[in-house]
Amino acid sequence: MEQRGKPPLRIAICEDTEPDLENLSNFIEGSGISYTLDVFTTGEAFIAEFSKGKYDLIFLDVFMDVLSGVETAEKIREVDTQVVIVFTTTSDDFTREGYRLNAYKYMIKPLMREDVEESLDLAIVKRDRDFGVTLEILSEGKAVTILLNDIVYVESRDSRSYIVAANGEEYPTATPLDSLEILLTPPRFLRSHRAFIVNLDHVDDVDEDFIMDNGGIVYIRVKDHRNIKNQYDDYIFSKIRSD
Repeated sequence: MEQRGKPPLRIAICEDTEPDLENLSNFIEGSGISYTLDVFTTGEAFIAEFSKGKYDLIFLDVFMDVLSGVETAEKIREVDTQVVIVFTTTSDDFTREGYRLNAYKYMIKPLMREDVEESLDLAIVKRDRDFGVTLEILSEGKAVTILLNDIVYVESRDSRSYIVAANGEEYPTATPLDSLEILLTPPRFLRSHRAFIVNLDHVDDVDEDFIMDNGGIVYIRVKDHRNIKNQYDDYIFSKIRSD
């Protein structure tokens, strides 16, 4: 099911019924994929630990006490619009909610092995679309390879380029921004300012400038503000449509 050399699929299960949890866990274990698994029995416990990009796949029980699966999914989507959400339930009454929250699948209990494995395959395909695409640079005398997914933005200052990564690291390089722009191509990457290249996948909000999911600010050229914002809107829309 999974190709060698890829990282384990990061899975979370939010399920408050022990037999259903055991059944789902057994199907995942028997699938043969490489994975990590976090288990939660309440939506509140899950949300307390959740952060953007932490998981590739989330299985959510619709019927949970206090914070339901639908309410949990609403809170997830406030933070992460891309993670694969799969609802598990005893009823199909919430199908419309699944569409509204961009759930990728809706599985009726008792769960079937083929449905679980289809969900795993879907999450792997989505994760792997950009996996392995890297940028190789020389930073402070050392060769560094960075996944394009992990680049939040690139900033030019003090005659150097600084690649800011999702792990909090900042990689200085003598490679000028003009050269990096050739390697970091649209539509995902955008030269928004003479001193910045932005990864649109890491944009949290946009106003006068881009507000990034790591808290950083990426400037937008004033004279091209409308055009750049339109490019961002088009990119987000195309991703939602393709998903």
